[in-house]
Amino acid sequence: MKDDFTALWGSGLDPQSGNTLQRQLHSKIRTAILDGKLASGARLPASRVLASRLGVARITVVQAYDQLTAEGYLESRTGAGTFVAGSSPDQLLQTSKTHAAKHETPQTEYRHVLLSGMPALDQFPITIWARTTSRAMRQLNTEMMYHSDVMGYAPLRRNIADYLQASRSALCDASQIMIVSGLQQGLFLLANATLKPDAPIILEDPGYDGMLASAAATGRPVHYTSVDDHGALPPKQAGGMLVTSPSRQYPLGHTMPHSRRLEMLAWARTTDSLIFEDDYDSEFRYGGHPLNSLQGIDGGERVIYGGTFSKSLFPALRLGYLVVPRPLIERLQKFRNAIDSFPSITGQIALNAFMNDGDFTRHIRRLRMVHAKRKNLFTNFAHTHLRRFLDFQPSDAGLHLLAYTADELVKSGVKDKQLAELAQSAGIGAVPVSNTYQFAPKQQGLLMGFANLDDEKIEGAVKKFSSAIYKVLNTTTN
Repeated sequence: MKDDFTALWGSGLDPQSGNTLQRQLHSKIRTAILDGKLASGARLPASRVLASRLGVARITVVQAYDQLTAEGYLESRTGAGTFVAGSSPDQLLQTSKTHAAKHETPQTEYRHVLLSGMPALDQFPITIWARTTSRAMRQLNTEMMYHSDVMGYAPLRRNIADYLQASRSALCDASQIMIVSGLQQGLFLLANATLKPDAPIILEDPGYDGMLASAAATGRPVHYTSVDDHGALPPKQAGGMLVTSPSRQYPLGHTMPHSRRLEMLAWARTTDSLIFEDDYDSEFRYGGHPLNSLQGIDGGERVIYGGTFSKSLFPALRLGYLVVPRPLIERLQKFRNAIDSFPSITGQIALNAFMNDGDFTRHIRRLRMVHAKRKNLFTNFAHTHLRRFLDFQPSDAGLHLLAYTADELVKSGVKDKQLAELAQSAGIGAVPVSNTYQFAPKQQGLLMGFANLDDEKIEGAVKKFSSAIYKVLNTTTN
């Protein structure tokens, strides 16, 4: 065995590499297993022995072993050591395809295709999440069980603050982070805690209908502001709370330039208003530099920043966050205490551990590559098979593409709601654009999800959708 490992890693690990030593070691062992250099059942050296042989800290080896064990490449036997597993997860992925139908239900598939803005859920590291959650739960104590911080689990809030400072240039610390179940709940809490009963909530038109539902539930007046090629326009209303998505306007995808952002902040100061920055999928930008948040430009005075883990991890996690200006914290805490307290502590503890281990950052990096590839595949196939029917708009971010309905379909009376149903039947998540308008002239089109489609299924789904449109068009014209 000594000779085997000397041959495998005689050159050691490279501290100057762009990857960490733990990541390099993980990759070397995994590659050796897949190449057959480390056979099934082979015993690996003890962590101290291998650390000494490679000239690295023991924790580097322990972490690499732990991750490979969690991924199914290694197995630990109490009192015996660490061994190469009997079968690798890569083999299981291949052999299990023929049995997949036995374990999947039509209901699960149906739910997936109904959603247009989902990440690549098939890429979520379930095994690592389960391991991390299990380890975190073993540290649960009575103090955590009595958790009563209305802002949320403090270690998680610190992690989120650090992440936002680095990735979104947000100006905040952990004391300003409030954990919520989602951005719709965040809007409900903010409006009821900070606005006068007659102060309006101002939404973008077109905009996200989920925010409209949340705004209506507050009982306050709901007003609208128009959208142009630079995103939302400064409202005409003198006061209230504007809900806007400056990084990527929903549904049109426009990015608000710096000059418009300054206009928005001037409006808020002049009218003594608040802005709720809905940053719903900022992690997924495939070209150019990451965008600074409106909150960071504002300095955290009048802008409440809102984010969610539904797009970066998975929607059923039901965890999001607000970055609250300091003068509003006490009012928000008081209202939150009266109606809700906080989301489940167990999910917060698990997520905190996932972020602590660096798994969250690694997952986001991987998703960016996967999503970018699927976006390119979808775009290429769509331009080949759907360009007669849909005019796809350029996009360098997000989890869906905007496509306007071609004149041929409009003149034939084919509505985007019918097209959305056809897309869903073909296995593509789709939302009719007309549903996002309130008072502005309705546009016909689709928001089409690409990120949660397997690479191998994209072309078939696009072709199936195209064929369905042809059939409908032939029916309407005959």
